[in-house]
Amino acid sequence: MKILSNELAQHYQVASLQRGYLVFTSFISKHGRILFLDEHLERLLTGADFLFPEANWTLNHEKLKQYVENEFKYCSSKIQESGYFRLTIFDDNVHFQHHELLNSPGSLGVTTAIKLKTPGLLPPFVKLSNYVESDLELVRARFKNFEDVIFFDHLHNITEASTSNLFIVVPDGNILTPAPSSMILDGILRKKLLQNLKMNGFKIREASVSKTDLLNAKEIWLTNSVKGMRFADCFDEQYFERKNSLFEKAIESFGRFGELA
Repeated sequence: MKILSNELAQHYQVASLQRGYLVFTSFISKHGRILFLDEHLERLLTGADFLFPEANWTLNHEKLKQYVENEFKYCSSKIQESGYFRLTIFDDNVHFQHHELLNSPGSLGVTTAIKLKTPGLLPPFVKLSNYVESDLELVRARFKNFEDVIFFDHLHNITEASTSNLFIVVPDGNILTPAPSSMILDGILRKKLLQNLKMNGFKIREASVSKTDLLNAKEIWLTNSVKGMRFADCFDEQYFERKNSLFEKAIESFGRFGELA
């Protein structure tokens, strides 16, 4: 057991952190450039203004962008080439972290989460750091030899994975993705992929996706700014073929992390 003094545990004494009031965003660098920094900052600062309206965070976009870009210049060559970055805001404080990006498999198996999501009070641009329930779901999933879970809402429509947005290819070739809501984060990679697919002529739309739609799906994709686009090899007992898939065609025009957009 380790008992921390007040001096060693000062951050635990901040009222906002004790109550879970913080927002963050995570993004990466590929081939020597940060991907979608402006979009990440816009969502982060909008979320910060929602939680801390007196701080006027959205007025600091250019200042914070310059800070991140300056820090990036002094990163090691490995991190510049392929790095992970996280910006966290609470009250009028910002904290920047960076380290080398770890490889993430491009395919995975997913299963149904136990928890049902219900509408909440937070808008989709507020990204909090409370992942306890998602982590517990992942422990259960990995015990069953799956790598991630799909959450359903109280109406039995899909919402998102543990830390990723979802795209579904249905039998007619349309690609569906649930719209952001209090139950679905407005993911940056999701937004950029949606734009890219429309621009390149894919049949894509935002729509509710029922469990029946999911069970009849031809493909399931997960998107996350740090882990990139990932293909679901299976959902419970249902298996999918990646070869010659729309997923592979999307990767060709977008890149796994959006580096080609």
